[in-house]
Amino acid sequence: MITSKIFIPLLFAGILNAATYDDNYRVTQTNEPIAQNDNTFMKGNFDSIIRYDMINMNEDNDDNSTAEIVDKASKQIKALHDNFKVVQVTIIGHTNRATDDANEQTIDSGTYANKIQNQFRYSLDTNSSLKRSKKYAEDIQKRLVDAGVDKNITYIEARAGFDQGFSDATTQGRDLLNRVMITLYVSDRADIDSDKDGVFDREDKCPNSPRGFAVDREGCSLDSDRDGVMDYKDECPKTPLGVVVDVKGCPLDVDKDGVADYVDKCSDTPLGLSVDLNGCPYSSQLRLNFKVRSDKILQKSYPEIKKFAIFLIENPMYKAELVGHTDSVGKAVTNMELSQRRAASVKAALVAEGVEPSRLSTSGRGELDPITTNRTKEGRAINRRTEIKLSY
Repeated sequence: MITSKIFIPLLFAGILNAATYDDNYRVTQTNEPIAQNDNTFMKGNFDSIIRYDMINMNEDNDDNSTAEIVDKASKQIKALHDNFKVVQVTIIGHTNRATDDANEQTIDSGTYANKIQNQFRYSLDTNSSLKRSKKYAEDIQKRLVDAGVDKNITYIEARAGFDQGFSDATTQGRDLLNRVMITLYVSDRADIDSDKDGVFDREDKCPNSPRGFAVDREGCSLDSDRDGVMDYKDECPKTPLGVVVDVKGCPLDVDKDGVADYVDKCSDTPLGLSVDLNGCPYSSQLRLNFKVRSDKILQKSYPEIKKFAIFLIENPMYKAELVGHTDSVGKAVTNMELSQRRAASVKAALVAEGVEPSRLSTSGRGELDPITTNRTKEGRAINRRTEIKLSY
């Protein structure tokens, strides 16, 4: 039990503590009375009970002394809460004993002398005493609440003339009876896990962790990929270490082509342009083979024509230059003209598949750009081709 220093006057007759209260003693929470003889504070088990010096409630009371006690109590309550303790605070108002009993009046009250005597006699009726002690307690309760104490943990009791502890035979003794006593009843908080993360509140440094996500030993959310965005809001939880991410935890994609900057080899691709896995615009070669000295597309090449037409239709930003080539058999001038006709044949085939003519251009290179030897039949067949150059 922890007990603070008690004020001891010359007329002190006994120290106030829980044991001095009678069987009818009960603490009343504001607007919510506790049933008679069902006193939590008399019957409960507490880790510690902390009492403070009595607060003198007379007109000549030292307000600085009251402020010191209230400040000390409020700070200690906060410290106990921070250490996961349950604190209940009783605020008990006392006054001097009521003097309105018939046997306390002078018997010969009808005489002039006794009338004069009773006029100067100290008197306090029961109702006034009760109201005054309640007001004392409520005044100190308000001071504690103003200092940050939760009103819901405070309980007030108006004790009027009970538990005097001082003589009421003198003015000084009666003044000492007008007092308020503050007591803290402290117990351990039960082990609870408010955010259901597997870490008890008393050890949880992040008591509001989102449910369903793993936490560390201190109850704080994890950042598995260490990108600065917690897992519970990380939409890309496996970002490589060191990669810059956005507020969602995903790697940046400056050109918005769907390929993250850290793997994008073409980081300034125009918006809306389809790209490959490296973030670069598609490149394509449409190698169509032709008969010797002919601009007629071989039947086996038409699947490639259709495939490329679909690509252009689905990617309207692209334009295509069709470049015709020949082998080296024959005259160079003739081969140049033949290569141009071959390019034109491919354009006509693509337009027939639905590609806009304005997106297609043609040119011929004749025999200038062989991709293999012209000395063999197989090589010459490969060189007779039309290739594609994409642009946007």
